[in-house]
Amino acid sequence: MKQFQNYVLALCLHGIGFICGHISIKARMKLGALLGVILRVISKKRFGITLQNIQVAFPDETDEWHLKTAKASYRNLGIVLAEIVSFSWLNDSKIKKLIRYRNIELINSAASRKKGLILLSGHYGNWELLAYSAGLLSGNSIGVVVTHQHNPYADAHINSFRTRYNNTIIPTANAARKIVQKLRNGETVALLADQAADGSKDIFIDFFGRPAATYEAPAALALKFGSPIIIGFSKRDENGIYSVELKEILHNDLEHSKAGIEELTKRHVAALEQAIREQPELWAWQHNRWKK
Repeated sequence: MKQFQNYVLALCLHGIGFICGHISIKARMKLGALLGVILRVISKKRFGITLQNIQVAFPDETDEWHLKTAKASYRNLGIVLAEIVSFSWLNDSKIKKLIRYRNIELINSAASRKKGLILLSGHYGNWELLAYSAGLLSGNSIGVVVTHQHNPYADAHINSFRTRYNNTIIPTANAARKIVQKLRNGETVALLADQAADGSKDIFIDFFGRPAATYEAPAALALKFGSPIIIGFSKRDENGIYSVELKEILHNDLEHSKAGIEELTKRHVAALEQAIREQPELWAWQHNRWKK
């Protein structure tokens, strides 16, 4: 029964993707906004977490602003979903029109140092499009660290476009060994480092003024292998076009030590917080980021 339900859900997403892949960007955004409303209505508990997180992060804003931002965050999720399922029907030309990098050459410049490269982002804007397009536009094969979906049919559909432009998949379950191997070989890996880590294993870094368990792996690996860290976020405008400005998180002044790892982690977390403050509705507040 579960397998049948998964198949039906994947089939529905496939159908929505076909529609979204053959309509205009504006129309796809409207359909995505509707999906966002549906997600918000059917996940009341998660919406409560979203609202609470926004209240904690922006205590000086009004209740009206908090509610408006929470709803806008679900609108973004709906739009991202509509875009993700449409990618299989979008050719190179359409993908290139959907996202614009101000300094894509930074990826190849950093990769040319042959020390491996770590691309960081968060669940912000359309994070799937970010990794997907980085490989396409830079011509650089990227190992993308991903969490498998519970629905195997949906998982296969998403992975089909994730690997379309020579990108490879690194499942989180066995990520450590493969990431180390790629960095040692001078290759590029991309991962999202904005969700709650294991507080007993990782480190706590202030995020919007509150300690949050944060993955130390990106900083630890960068310092161990001398790999550059580049961070970027996809910011969508009112026309549905994303812009990305990449930034290298410098760490030449740091050693591979507990203090160095903590400081470098603070630096990339600060970059994430700055992006969220600029457009808070583009971040996925649905995750319990400050859980202990």
